[in-house]
Formats: sequence, C-alpha cells, structure tokens
Amino acid sequence: MRVLFIISLFLLSSCGTMHTDCLTLSGDRDAYRMCTANQGNQSSQYELGVAAYDAEDYKTAIKWFRRAARPKTSGMPNYIEPTVTDRRDIRSILENDPPAPGHSGAIRLLVRIYSEGIGVPVDIKQAERYRKMINPI
Repeated sequence: MRVLFIISLFLLSSCGTMHTDCLTLSGDRDAYRMCTANQGNQSSQYELGVAAYDAEDYKTAIKWFRRAARPKTSGMPNYIEPTVTDRRDIRSILENDPPAPGHSGAIRLLVRIYSEGIGVPVDIKQAERYRKMINPI
C-alpha cells in the first residue's frame, strides 16, 4: 500500500507543471511557434492564424485570430482561464491591472473576415465588436 502511495504521489507531483518548455523545440520553428501559441503568446497565435488564412483554412485562422485578439487582463498566460467568483473581483482586476489590448493585426483581420464574409457568413455585429476593440472611443 505504501509503494502504491509513493508511486501515486510521484505521478501526481507533475500535474501542476504541465507547462511545456518551448525552448526545447527551438530547432523546429513550426513546433516552437505552436508551443508558444498554446501558452498564450499573441504574436505566435497571430502568425498561426495568418498561415491558416493563407492556406484558406478559415476556421483555424479565426480560432487563432480570436485567441490573439483576446485582451490580456493580467500577467497570467492566455491559456489559463481567470478564476473570478465575484463581480467585485472583476472590478478589482480591471482597476489594478487594466487589460492589455489584444494583437492589433489579429483584430483587424477579424474585422475584415466578418465584414466581408471570408470563410463565414457576413456578420456586421461581430465586425463592429472587433472594430471597437481597435478604437474603443
């Protein structure tokens, strides 16, 4: 029983460190970009979106552009969802750490995709939503 406990403890000890070290992939540019994009790097997410857009894989392009366009509300990476349990928590986060804007190139391409209906039906409401992210005034 004790051996089973030690083995379980060993296996579970790495659960909190599922963060991949992307530097080990630096020799493979595409794998490195995918790794950093999955960890929340907005530039990598944008680059993957552009690659999918150029290949006319609009569903994948939109997925990456939307992730890159997401404003960062804290120093936490984009792949971690914030744990907010109360509206006061949201207010506190926004007052103390205002959101950094999303990737402007991704936002501009999303405006174009939705306003021109590139790979999706024309959606003026979505296009306006992203346009306001560029010019919040």
